[in-house]
Amino acid sequence: MAEWQDPKTIALWITVAFAIILVLGIVIVFFVRLHLKRMLLAQRKLSSEKLMHQKELLEYSVEIQERERKRIASDLHDELIGQLNVIRLSIASKNPTIDTEDMLSGSIAAARRISHDLSPPLLEETPFDEWICNMASPLRAHYAIRLNLWKDPSANISKDVKLQLIRILQEFINNSIKHAKATTLGFSLRVTKSYIALQITDDGKGFDTKRKSQGLGLKNMELRMQLLKGQYRLKSSIDSGTDLLILVKTPSVLNTPNRNQK
Repeated sequence: MAEWQDPKTIALWITVAFAIILVLGIVIVFFVRLHLKRMLLAQRKLSSEKLMHQKELLEYSVEIQERERKRIASDLHDELIGQLNVIRLSIASKNPTIDTEDMLSGSIAAARRISHDLSPPLLEETPFDEWICNMASPLRAHYAIRLNLWKDPSANISKDVKLQLIRILQEFINNSIKHAKATTLGFSLRVTKSYIALQITDDGKGFDTKRKSQGLGLKNMELRMQLLKGQYRLKSSIDSGTDLLILVKTPSVLNTPNRNQK
């Protein structure tokens, strides 16, 4: 009988094989548990970072509201109330050098502009692509404007979604005017039954997106994107302009066309 056929030898090999399998099993279990532990720690870290980010956004939202209140108060005080005081003094002193009618017209225009900033007129009735054209029109005196707008005729953007997108547009335009020193602004819109895609670009000086921005403008746009439950991609670099792409799914944000409309 060959040596390997000896029962003691066979039992020894079986014992060795079992020991190897056991060790391998223990090693596999150890590494699986280690991997699961790392995944759990990573998930906890991610959840903690998301919670901190939400807390920061909440704090920023309060700052943004206060900034808007101060801006409106400043507009009322410096522009509207200032003009009304001049008119009052003019009437009291009967000063013929001041054109009261022109100043009243200016005061009415200022009041209308402030009112429109607070609540855009005809928001529900005006198509969003027309809103973009209206916002871009006064900019043509100082900037080259590129428009690429397409909308499915059967898609109707809801009032709330339209308002948030208008506010994002206003914030981007204000940032471009105040900080970017751009010469060209681009607006692209595509609305289908599945999504709304809005792209806004400028050829300004740009900024480093990896650095934590202290400005409230970007936080304001991010807050509004969360309200829309949409996605966005912001690309910018020094001396290369800024590109903001917004994507909002339409099933939850588009109203079906009114049956009474013809």
